[in-house]
Amino acid sequence: MKRRFLTLLAAAVISASSFSAPVQELIGVSVTAEAASAVSAPTASKKSGTYQSTGSLKIKLSCKTDGATIYYSTDGGSYKRYTKAISIKKNTTLKFYAKKNGEKSKTVTRTYKLSPKFTLSADGGEYSGAQTVKLTAKTSGVTFYYTLDGSKPTTKSAKYTAKGIEVSKTCKLRVLAVKDGWAKRYVSESYTIKKAEAENLLADYTKKYGYSKLNDKQRKLYKLLFDEINKHTKEIDVSALDVTKADVEKVFYTMDYDNPQLFWLASGCSVAFYGSKVYDVMPMYSRTKSEAKTMLPKIEKAAQNLINEALEYDTDFERVLYIHDAIINSTKYTLTGGEHIRDVDGPLLNGKALCEGYAKTFAYLCQSIGIETFCVEGYGDSVGHLWNMVKLDGKWYHVDVTYDDPTGSIQVCEHDYLCITEKEVLSDGRYIKNPVPIPSATATKYNYYNATGKKKHDNAQEAFEDLVKRAAENFANGIYTTEVYCNKDVIKELNKLVASDLFTALEKYGCVPHGANRSALNTTYTLELF
Repeated sequence: MKRRFLTLLAAAVISASSFSAPVQELIGVSVTAEAASAVSAPTASKKSGTYQSTGSLKIKLSCKTDGATIYYSTDGGSYKRYTKAISIKKNTTLKFYAKKNGEKSKTVTRTYKLSPKFTLSADGGEYSGAQTVKLTAKTSGVTFYYTLDGSKPTTKSAKYTAKGIEVSKTCKLRVLAVKDGWAKRYVSESYTIKKAEAENLLADYTKKYGYSKLNDKQRKLYKLLFDEINKHTKEIDVSALDVTKADVEKVFYTMDYDNPQLFWLASGCSVAFYGSKVYDVMPMYSRTKSEAKTMLPKIEKAAQNLINEALEYDTDFERVLYIHDAIINSTKYTLTGGEHIRDVDGPLLNGKALCEGYAKTFAYLCQSIGIETFCVEGYGDSVGHLWNMVKLDGKWYHVDVTYDDPTGSIQVCEHDYLCITEKEVLSDGRYIKNPVPIPSATATKYNYYNATGKKKHDNAQEAFEDLVKRAAENFANGIYTTEVYCNKDVIKELNKLVASDLFTALEKYGCVPHGANRSALNTTYTLELF
């Protein structure tokens, strides 16, 4: 009975004790009251993260607790009462909490970063020709840097300018957008540039510059002369065209300078006329029809080798540069050697030429790959001279291959006359005497020094410092020859500085060579360390 009593007593204590029930009620009341008075932590309309933006990011705050007031702070500043959406205009740490009836919620932290939103004018993909990619950001203060070799750009990479990014060959473009107080943004696009098949302009005289500058009657004469000269016709009847001697002279030389493939045509013709009207034109031929037929495949084979090499390059400028250098590197200037020195077989077959041979070979090769080119007649150094004009990206430039081969010896190549303006080509005292007016040439984009990024100095001290710094860097990397480019009047002063201060200046860069050779050729100064 004792054990049973204890069991009943325990049951009585648990279920009916006058003390236990109030405790249960008290605990229940206490818990319910605390839940009712708690303030919920507020929430933000956007999670922490990096957001592309054109200027600002709007953040709205809200709280589930009715009647609660939200307070916020940005970047450790004092707390403010939240009344409207917060405008984030730079990388920001936002802290906020809610408060009601003296009770405060927990503080929430969100971190927001902005990165510049921008567009590229050409998306990655396959294109049939070069593309100029332009970058546009709607927010101010954005600076772009880029690479074209797939490497990650930094603020030391190429800086974007309003001219855009020239994508001329297959590459991976990577862009870095930077704005003070914002996160960096990187964008990559891959471009495949298909090489356009070269259009051969040699035989299509209707696409030649000179032809386009003639009137209808002169064009008919041009066509007649072109067709008959291709047949080696000795006497061409032009009586039906009602042309004058002035017409014949203008058209004959225009056609000659347009069409370098007519290598068997000598530089002149005779005319038979009555009064002012010409009825017969007798071209002068430097080769017989049989000789020309034998030479033609040899010329075409030699030219094709150079054409194939030129087409390995991606841009027309690079192709023009290759053709320019290839002619100079295989040709010696000469005043003797017969008619071939005046035509394409001079450089292509015999390795020597007059200015006519240089200019016509340049035109022959350029036209063969679809680049508009013609020969320009004028005077240089008080003697008759022939050079070229070439069209790149719709703009005309002067090119004088002969003058860029100043010593007349093979393997001496300069670029002072490659893609220059009319003002520059006339600055050495030459003048133009062309059968038709030549086009304006004011563009400088493809000037050799601009297009290749090689600086041409007009100050001897600057040239010397540039030469020394690059020579020391080259020497450390096992490169022993360094060149700088200067205006002609700077070369002598530069040579004096090299002679007196070279080794002292090199020591400042930790470069101590055994000796040095130096040479100057026109505007190129060459230093060789050993």
